[in-house]
Order: sequence, then structure tokens, then C-alpha cells
Amino acid sequence: MHDYPIDLSVAEITPDEYNRLADLYFEIGAVKFGAFKLKQHETDPTAPLSPIYLNLRILRSYPSVMSYTCALLDKISCRLSFDLYADIPTAVTPLVAVLAYTTSRPMISPRKDTKGYGLGVEIDGDFKAGQTALLIDDVVSLAYSKFEAIEKLEHAGLKVRDLLMVVDRQQGGVQALEEKGYLTHTVITLSQLLNRYLETGKIDRARYDEVRRYMGL
Repeated sequence: MHDYPIDLSVAEITPDEYNRLADLYFEIGAVKFGAFKLKQHETDPTAPLSPIYLNLRILRSYPSVMSYTCALLDKISCRLSFDLYADIPTAVTPLVAVLAYTTSRPMISPRKDTKGYGLGVEIDGDFKAGQTALLIDDVVSLAYSKFEAIEKLEHAGLKVRDLLMVVDRQQGGVQALEEKGYLTHTVITLSQLLNRYLETGKIDRARYDEVRRYMGL
């Protein structure tokens, strides 16, 4: 279990809570600064390298940090109306599995690729048409993977109203989802991470400004 208190009397994530999360992510290397290739470089090799990289896949190796992240996700999700969790594989899958276990709610997973053998299902897990799924992911950037998952879920007869992400990179994904009528919820934003790291001396003003310029913040 995590060793950090969660204020359940307040619906929103408090500054103390997201600051603690930011510190933990820096300590375990889930947030790194430097020069990194991203997925976009597969199609655009000339794109500028990113001065920041978020790797929440590493949380599975740090149970206490994963537990704290899940507690914050649960703080938000417990106030939403839904029947089951749906993860976007695979970075956030361990977190959603923990949520499903601790809250006793079912979990399903829309597959990235349809199975070409066995039952050939597009969604792993058991569900009924008409149920409402809370779609969860680790990071939202441009929301392409979110729309792909939503399409599969809705095609199967499920309803999607809310999406919950750990980090909002503030690149327009939240706005794109909301323009289509979906409600988005995030634990922490990239700006909050950067502000915390500047405040605590983990990065200097030059690095802070560099990342904000790159992100268009």
C-alpha cells in the first residue's frame, strides 16, 4: 500500500496530492528530461526531439507509486457513473487491473489488433451491450488512441461518456475529446509537473522554458 494520505473529502486532486505524485514520478524516472525520439518520429524523422519524456510503464516496478496513482484515479472515478473499467493497453493496464481488484468492478480491454484465431474478439473480458465503460489511459496527447478505443467499445454496443487519464500533455487531446461530447478527467497536467520541478530545483528555468516552448504552452 502507498504511504501517502489521500483527501477524500475534496473531489478534485489537491495541490499536495499532485505535488507528491510529481515528486514520486521524478524519483523513479517516470519523467525524464533530455532529447528523446517519440512515436511521431517514425513518420517524421526530421521533427524536433522532445526535451521531456513520460514513461508511466515503469510504475509496474514500483508498487507503492502505482498504488498511490491508483488511489488518485479512484478518487476521481468514484464520483463518476459507469459499469466497468476499460484500459487502453498496455501502459495503463496494470493500474486498471489494480483498480478493478480494489474496487471490485469489472475490467475489459479493447485490443489494438483483432485476434486472427480463437474467437477473434476485439475486446478482452466479459460485458453486455448497453453497459457504460470508463476508458482509462496513462497519458493524453493528441487522443488518437482514445478515439480508436472508443470506436471499438461503441461498435460493441458499449457506452462511453467519461475518460480518465493520469497525465495531460496539453497538446489538444482533451479539447478534441470534449468537442466530440466526451467528458475528460486527468490527475495531473504537464504544466503542474513542470511547475513543481522548477519550484523544487529539479530543473532550472532554461529547461522549464525549453519544454514549455516545445509543447506550445
